[in-house]
Amino acid sequence: MRNRTKIMAAATAVAAALAAGSTVAAASGPAAASGAAASGTSGKSSVPAKAVAASEKQGHDAMVAAVAAELHVGTARVAAALQPLFAAGHADTSSPAFAAAARALGVSTAQLDAALMHAKQSLAQDS
Repeated sequence: MRNRTKIMAAATAVAAALAAGSTVAAASGPAAASGAAASGTSGKSSVPAKAVAASEKQGHDAMVAAVAAELHVGTARVAAALQPLFAAGHADTSSPAFAAAARALGVSTAQLDAALMHAKQSLAQDS
């Protein structure tokens, strides 16, 4: 059941990324998509904040694991490098945050972009 939840969180993140059209939008996790889907016309969320946070963390963890596998680096290193992108909710490949993440991982921005795209695609196929 936990794996199903993780896959659903990753799928939500990928769907949000595809809808936004951003290269790194999936790295922001499902919080934006969950929050948007959960809020009604009153603006109040029907999803508890803890559930959204847990779902966001699972989405981040899935993305980190996929990028780490693609780049052949440790998950802790990828998590640390991508954290500013997660915090920002998005980043384009020309942003300073994206360049800093690539440098921290020892790859070019093009390699990081390709790894993120591959990660999004593989997570989407898993759902």
